[in-house]
Amino acid sequence: MSCPLNCRPNLIFDFDGVLAETNRIRIDGFKELFGGEYPVEAVEQLLQYACMNGGLSRYLKIRYFFEQILNTAIEDARVTELATAYSHIVKDQVIAAPAVRGAGEFLAAWQGRSDCAIISGSDECELQEVCRARGIAGYFVAVMGSPRTKHENIALLLDQMGWRATECLFIGDSKNDKDAADMAGMPFVPRKSGIEHWDDYDGTVLTDLTELEGYLKWYRRSRT
Repeated sequence: MSCPLNCRPNLIFDFDGVLAETNRIRIDGFKELFGGEYPVEAVEQLLQYACMNGGLSRYLKIRYFFEQILNTAIEDARVTELATAYSHIVKDQVIAAPAVRGAGEFLAAWQGRSDCAIISGSDECELQEVCRARGIAGYFVAVMGSPRTKHENIALLLDQMGWRATECLFIGDSKNDKDAADMAGMPFVPRKSGIEHWDDYDGTVLTDLTELEGYLKWYRRSRT
């Protein structure tokens, strides 16, 4: 699909690892949540799973820990209780975490040039509080997260905003981000945050968001 030279895609960002350097905080939060009460080996398995599935919600990771690692059933209410406890552990650290280099400058410079949204695996209510506390909520037409999946949130966002998937660009840092974008038929560009190496990715990989505006100039030219 082509677009005129002044066409700018609607930008959809993951939060963790794309706008803020929070991936390590998120992973270590599970160690604090479960450490001491459960076998060390089981907690280490969860941390490895969290590293490999950075874009999945805490609800799915908690359920995976019990059902797949501990081989124990867990009720939805208990998952919610543990997810709330996890939020208490990580939220203040996430608010205080450094921004990805160039993120704040890009959002400030880009405001009004095209619409931006956040779709994240983080808890939606927590993430909205985090964005307000970090002073960035006003840059986004929507901040969406779990317990809905990223694919569900993409579909909901497109419907609410009247956007086409091909008129958007998803900037993420995990395989889960790319899978969600691919399922929606949405263009995707990765940021190398450390949870995925992207060595075999056939396309541009951003080091940080100082490179995003230059990438968008190339992206617009490539679609005319």
